Amino acid sequence: MAAASQPSARGLTGVRALVVEDTWHVGEALRYILEDLGLEVAGPAASVSEAERLIAQSPPAVAFIDVQLRNGELAYGLIEALHERGIRIIVTSAFAVLSERVEKIASILPKPYTPAKVLATLRQPAP
Repeated sequence: MAAASQPSARGLTGVRALVVEDTWHVGEALRYILEDLGLEVAGPAASVSEAERLIAQSPPAVAFIDVQLRNGELAYGLIEALHERGIRIIVTSAFAVLSERVEKIASILPKPYTPAKVLATLRQPAP
């Protein structure tokens, strides 16, 4: 699906996004959708340390973060750090409710992803 076929994708071209997702095919699917919408994407990062390395190279404007990562690692500290830097956080989750730090996130993007859901989430006004 080309970015031109996305009617509301205007204004997203060149926006830098970070994808933090430990399931490779899920992260790649989100990366593909975001790139198709015109965003520049770093990741998917499968761990907090990998995400921190990508952030150090070039900070994102928006981060799509799966809270539960490899080997039981949780991304709440990463969410906190990104929030403190003013980076918009979109939690990607198969769960409807998050137990911690929900005040730090802009929105929740439920899995599985579709281009329409991703675009609608990006278009939500910041809290």
